[in-house]
Amino acid sequence: MWSRGPLFTLLAVVALGTGLLLSDAYQARSPDTPGAAPAAAAAPAATTAPPPTAPPPSSTPPVPVVDQAVWAGRSPGREVTVAIATKAGRAVAYVCDGRSIEAWLDGTLTGDRLELAGPAGRVTGTATRGAVTGEITVGDRRWTFDARAAGTPAGLYEGRADVRGTANRIGWIVLPDGTQVGLTRSAGTVRPAPPLVSGAADLDGVPVTVRALTGTEPVTTG
Repeated sequence: MWSRGPLFTLLAVVALGTGLLLSDAYQARSPDTPGAAPAAAAAPAATTAPPPTAPPPSSTPPVPVVDQAVWAGRSPGREVTVAIATKAGRAVAYVCDGRSIEAWLDGTLTGDRLELAGPAGRVTGTATRGAVTGEITVGDRRWTFDARAAGTPAGLYEGRADVRGTANRIGWIVLPDGTQVGLTRSAGTVRPAPPLVSGAADLDGVPVTVRALTGTEPVTTG
């Protein structure tokens, strides 16, 4: 006859084991149970690579289209004449009509772009080795111009002379065909420049100190 003792013992062991398994499962699911395994960690958010950045613009200005040159020319209606000299990126210019209009200008040649300014006006233009085209402004008047490469003796000249204690400043533009346009300024008055012959001139019997401008000499402060 089967004894009830072993049967009860077996049932008690089974019940105890089942209880322990259920308890372990509950602890594994409960986040508040000390020592319980944490819930699966959220996958890290995908990171987006920053877009490529453009390289900073070069701070080096464009190389002048020509290292040294002199151009001379006129507005289409011949209202004014202009001469521009440049060297190593620096530039000077003189605008004159031979009667009353004149302007001395300093500036730069950057790449093919000419920018010159002074107290009386402004010149802007686009340069090649053989020519410059652009715009002249003197006061409230504007003209376009076309200037061509000017080989010696054509070019831009400045003269100084002290006549009877009065300082005189003279500007000359010599065009490629030999035509001269210039003015003498003294004590706020202007008159036509004396002839320039082989790089020399005299004013009222006084020799004039003449220099051919290359583009590096400041001309708006004198």
